[in-house]
Amino acid sequence: MRNDEAHVKVQEALPVNAKAKDTFFKTVYAAEERRRKLASFLLGVEAEKITTADVRPVLFGNKENDLAFTCDDVFYLMAESQASLSPNVPYRMLEYITAGLRSTVDSEKLLYGGGRVYFPVPKLYLLQTGLEPEAKKLPKQVQYDIRLSDSYKKHDRKFEGSAAEPDLEAVIHVYDFRMDMDEILEYIGRDALPARFNPYDNDMRDYALTANGITYMQRTVKYGMYKMPPNVSSVADYLKLLIERNIFVDLLTNKEVCDMTMVQFSRDDMLIYQGREEGREEGREEGREEGLRIGIRGIVRMCVKFKYAPDAARNVIFEEYPDVDGRMVDDIISEVYNG
Repeated sequence: MRNDEAHVKVQEALPVNAKAKDTFFKTVYAAEERRRKLASFLLGVEAEKITTADVRPVLFGNKENDLAFTCDDVFYLMAESQASLSPNVPYRMLEYITAGLRSTVDSEKLLYGGGRVYFPVPKLYLLQTGLEPEAKKLPKQVQYDIRLSDSYKKHDRKFEGSAAEPDLEAVIHVYDFRMDMDEILEYIGRDALPARFNPYDNDMRDYALTANGITYMQRTVKYGMYKMPPNVSSVADYLKLLIERNIFVDLLTNKEVCDMTMVQFSRDDMLIYQGREEGREEGREEGREEGLRIGIRGIVRMCVKFKYAPDAARNVIFEEYPDVDGRMVDDIISEVYNG
């Protein structure tokens, strides 16, 4: 398909269809061939037989930003997160893989049978995307591991050696494609990738570039947060740019997929909503008004972290709480920004 034809199709995909419910992450790996390539890359072997695993999406609620499939007797579970990397992911994925493995066998035999029940080999992965305002917090390399045992309480001295080794472990292989603001601007403007991304010329990297770039452009256009790239001025322009760079051409020239993608990254700005949820958790035991104040304060703190201007923070708050008292909002913004 010629690029000019692709441009027309991207433009036709706007404005956003607010009823789109799937996620771009799930759509990328809906094709069996993409799942096979993913499996081959992750284990470094040529994958063959692919089966989609019937696993209930419990890791990240009903957002379904997770992927489960079996291939050659290996059970692959990959979750995608746009929020800050949580140290609690290993436990959450342990619960998830337990449910997933059980779905692959006869439960009656597993619970009551006398013979051994055989499971596919579990492999756990996290695809981490997002914008990181502090470059020093970015990992030096894309791939690293986190473990459930990192969260175990430390024993006192009477437990040493093998006695202190946990009997339960879960290892999560993280592929961390977060980018700072300069990096994503360099990619948009000059097609320049961070050096640590070079070994990963695959769908995971392309997904991260799609997610990170859309988030950057939405915040720039909507809130004026970041520097506008010289070559694009809207999310639609950015999607055209991805097509020109041969990224997800089959998906981004599809109207329904573009609708879904725009909805996902406009509604699920996890970095801001993370602040809202943290605020709500703090205010759980408080009265309604104080709980509201704490929820708003959580959003404002996250806006400060990601260097939103006060006016931009105010817009975010009124999107989440359209009926809130403006004086309360201004007081909280002043308190947090000046405190």
